[in-house]
Amino acid sequence: MRSRVVSRSADVVLVTVRELRLLLGLLLILFLTAETWRFVGQLTTLRLLVFIALTFAAAFLVVGVGLRRVLRRSIARRAAVRVGLEILAFATAIFVTFATAGVASVDAELVTEWSGSQGGVLVSLGIGRPPLVITRQLLQVAAFLAALGALVFAIEVIADEDTRHTLTHDLAGPPD
Repeated sequence: MRSRVVSRSADVVLVTVRELRLLLGLLLILFLTAETWRFVGQLTTLRLLVFIALTFAAAFLVVGVGLRRVLRRSIARRAAVRVGLEILAFATAIFVTFATAGVASVDAELVTEWSGSQGGVLVSLGIGRPPLVITRQLLQVAAFLAALGALVFAIEVIADEDTRHTLTHDLAGPPD
């Protein structure tokens, strides 16, 4: 059982790294673009949450419908649940990556310049000059990029047979 879990975890890490490699360039460009910060930083919390919820709903819908079309009915539901969890893990990895990169590279003054909104510092870590900070705008941008990344990942699972196979091959038993 343990070797199966280790093998399964290795598959998930392999797919995550492969997909991040392809997607990270685009997300990095968006992260470094003031227009992204201005757009996302000025969204109300409700609008941002609605955007994120609808983007994840679209990702789960793509996976649910797509897997039913390409997998046997007996495994499509289990595969959709598994891939849904992997979409959440992938989005979490993107969020953590950009939140961490932002804390290390974007100070409060730059956040104000890029987002066009004053304030937003949630936590000042008190390290360095200017100090490392966690801002509301940084967390919003990281969440926005994570949601977009989740949707792209979901589409890739359906569009790319190798990715789909890596994530679902162990669910396939003998043919129906």
